[in-house]
Amino acid sequence: MHTKRNCWLNLSVFSAALAFAILVAFPAGAQSPPPWPTAVGTPVPSVTPVPETPAQADQQQPAPTATATPTPSPVPEPADSTSESSSATGTSDPDTAAEGGEAAPDAAVEDTPKSERVTNPGAVAFTDYQPFDLEEIEYEPGKTKWGNFVAGLRGIARYNLWDGKLKFRIGARGQFDATVGSGNTEYEEFYLPIESDLAVRRVGVFAAGRVKDFNFNLAFRFGPDWGFTDAWIEGAEGGLEVWGKYLGKLRVGFMNEPFSLERQTSSYNIGLMERSLPVQTIAPGTNFGAMVHDSGKSGRFTWAAGMFSFGQKSDANASASALSLTGRYTYLPVYRNQGRDLIHVGFSVSSRSPVGSDTRYRSRPEARFVDYLVDTGNIDSGHLTLWGAEFATVRGPLWVAAEYIVSDVSAAQLDNPKFSGSYVQVGWFLTGESRPYRTNSGTFDRMRPFAKYSGGNPFKKKNGGAWEVVGRLSRVDLTDGLVEGGELTDFTAALSWYPNATTRIEFNYIHTVPKDRGSANIFLMRLQYQPW
Repeated sequence: MHTKRNCWLNLSVFSAALAFAILVAFPAGAQSPPPWPTAVGTPVPSVTPVPETPAQADQQQPAPTATATPTPSPVPEPADSTSESSSATGTSDPDTAAEGGEAAPDAAVEDTPKSERVTNPGAVAFTDYQPFDLEEIEYEPGKTKWGNFVAGLRGIARYNLWDGKLKFRIGARGQFDATVGSGNTEYEEFYLPIESDLAVRRVGVFAAGRVKDFNFNLAFRFGPDWGFTDAWIEGAEGGLEVWGKYLGKLRVGFMNEPFSLERQTSSYNIGLMERSLPVQTIAPGTNFGAMVHDSGKSGRFTWAAGMFSFGQKSDANASASALSLTGRYTYLPVYRNQGRDLIHVGFSVSSRSPVGSDTRYRSRPEARFVDYLVDTGNIDSGHLTLWGAEFATVRGPLWVAAEYIVSDVSAAQLDNPKFSGSYVQVGWFLTGESRPYRTNSGTFDRMRPFAKYSGGNPFKKKNGGAWEVVGRLSRVDLTDGLVEGGELTDFTAALSWYPNATTRIEFNYIHTVPKDRGSANIFLMRLQYQPW
């Protein structure tokens, strides 16, 4: 009875969010945005003098080149950019489409068959880097590399080694958090008081590039959840073929399993400081394996499927897994105005074989430096089946996202419990920007203000920068069968200021309510730096 009631409750939250988003984003009688432009061949960005748009501003900035000096050339900051320039990469980002020129999703794809197309290392699916021109990374003597590496930790440096056989760029980025909060009397009867804290949330060092015929990505994260976040290679040209039939790009190594919109979106590009309760609790994270992925020629859909093993137990993984089969499919039934008007739907599924009795679902409120509030304890389970439904829409400065995620646990001694969660979040850019979307991975991308902050009163639009407000309702239920893990609901409000495309200052307020255990109010602040 409890299972049905709570599953229906989570599903009702997701369904209500879906209906609300469609009604608000595409109201009856509203004028339909213009149809997709028709592309012929591969479009070339226009150089005709016209009033500068954010996308053209990005195209006009020259790509930096490595020099023989210890400090690399500064990388131009696309603070007034709203799109990446990847027309030559063969990727299908809609936010790469320039106003009035390039086409809608993947309409600008070259006539070259996918089996022969070469992908730019910075435009590979499920990454959040800017495409960069490998040919512009010039060869330089090896004695300058250490100096460039040190300088690269402050931003981005580019390298060309062994006569061009290895070309890559390195960089560093970070998030720094402050936490203050308190619970009511009932809350503090069950949990420790919330301590004020100032800490590093994450600092990452990454390298992305190409070695011979393979694109690669290496990323290591320092902080409370330290470890590798990416360590994989993928063929630069073509992909996996079976009996002469092209299937998609093949990626091998340590990577995120393809599950959930919010999980696949970079933690630097999500709407609030932390991912929602059901995603951080149930959706799988990074593991070692092999994955095949691709996007449709029209840019309307993406798919990814992989086999993973040697999984590590962590906040993102409820258990170590001997073998996991995970897949995700997304579709764009609506896509207009270079991504300023879109509807996204998706579905994920994962079949998992946990190791021993170490399956454990638990969740903090959506604040990393607060203790766990709900916890199933260790469960001896022979099999886990996860599935999730996702929805998102963008209508100019308004965006909405919602997900519903379920875990079916095979544990007969505990009456085969089923855990679930859902969230809905709504955001609005007060300065008129639109949340960018990548069609080659079905994820949200980095936000770019129309113009960078130029000084003065930051609340005046003429001084540049972007402001965003976000609200979220999120819940997870870990009580079912003979497991009493608890139920948790979060109400979160956020305000973000983007002075430019590399910096974000964010404030979150969370009212967290563990069922029958009181409530707490948590205030968070984050300074984020993410070089281009």
